[in-house]
Amino acid sequence: MPAPLRPEFHEGQNLAADDLSAVVRYERDAAARHHRHLHTWGITSGLEVTSRARAGSDVYKTVVVGGGTLVDPSGREIVVPDPVELSTSGQGFEIADPDDVSPRPLLLIWSDEAAVGGATMFSGGCSSDGAAARTSESFVLVVGSPGDELDLGDQRLPAPDAGPDQLGGGDRGRALLSFVTWGGGRDGGFTAVLPRANGVGRRYAGVLADRVSARGGTLELAAEQGPVAGKVGVRIGGADSGLNIGRFTAAGALAPALRVLGDGSTQIDGDVRVSGGLAVTGAVDSPLVSGSVLVQSGTATHGVILPLPPPVTADQVASGEITLHLQVTPRLQTYGAPTEAGATASGFDALPVVLRCEVDSLRRLSCLIAWYGGFGPSRTLRGPAVLPGTVDYVILAARPAA
Repeated sequence: MPAPLRPEFHEGQNLAADDLSAVVRYERDAAARHHRHLHTWGITSGLEVTSRARAGSDVYKTVVVGGGTLVDPSGREIVVPDPVELSTSGQGFEIADPDDVSPRPLLLIWSDEAAVGGATMFSGGCSSDGAAARTSESFVLVVGSPGDELDLGDQRLPAPDAGPDQLGGGDRGRALLSFVTWGGGRDGGFTAVLPRANGVGRRYAGVLADRVSARGGTLELAAEQGPVAGKVGVRIGGADSGLNIGRFTAAGALAPALRVLGDGSTQIDGDVRVSGGLAVTGAVDSPLVSGSVLVQSGTATHGVILPLPPPVTADQVASGEITLHLQVTPRLQTYGAPTEAGATASGFDALPVVLRCEVDSLRRLSCLIAWYGGFGPSRTLRGPAVLPGTVDYVILAARPAA
């Protein structure tokens, strides 16, 4: 099989029509091989299919194919410059077995036509039977039979060195735009537009590559053209030089649920559900799972911020992901009272009264105790001395059950 031929021109050369056509053919073939071997075929932009009420009918619809582009299995680019409307079979498409109301694939196929109104190439000075000097790379919309969509993935690609247009079997490539339903026999009309049928839907062009690199240091993958709130996305690189998998926020940012950091550690934020076995090599520092509770307890004095149970963070509490339950109990023993309260050297003879014992939204403890002295043998009562108090605390951190 010959290798692709690149046109070469030299001074004094007589150029035939095939010499000039070879320039166009060389570029077309190269572009088709690029599309075919570095990409997967399918829709590249637009070509949305919608329907609207058909004039003069309460039942039938007019199907509208929007403008756009696609690459067919041969690597040929097909352009639909303006919206196209389909309503009746009188427009040129055929309806096989029109009484079958099953979904039918709406297919797009290339169709070259001689350009109308363009220059004409003549074979002689007096000849008028020449060929058009331009070819319109047009298209045709085909309404297939139910089930025709099932073999679209089996279309044979051309030979590695071939250009666009023909497939390996000599056929023209077919690309699926949507599904339509037809009713009312041969003189009826379209009744609906469906995005999928029989587990098959529109096919979009993709990339064939063993490596995808980001020039700006961050590679982001999304299932839509732009981030959609609530949908899952992937980010590689960025400030933490890691792998982040999570959901997009309304602002378009990725909120990671799984993070593989540059230091090799892995963090999971949220519930983990495992079906089957799970093998973990190394230590596991697990955050709260659904329905579990962590406990932190101890002793604290007035003004201290009570600590959270590890590994709970303040951000998890602020977002409502973790709920805190706190209990503080002031220490009110009458023995060992502070001497500032009027107690004797033995630590007795003072009565405590709790003025305040609470924790604010920042978990800062406020505990004040009024001590009344002079309850000893002398019965010389003294006014209260308000002093910082000490408490025993218990903090429960819970993640609500899903």
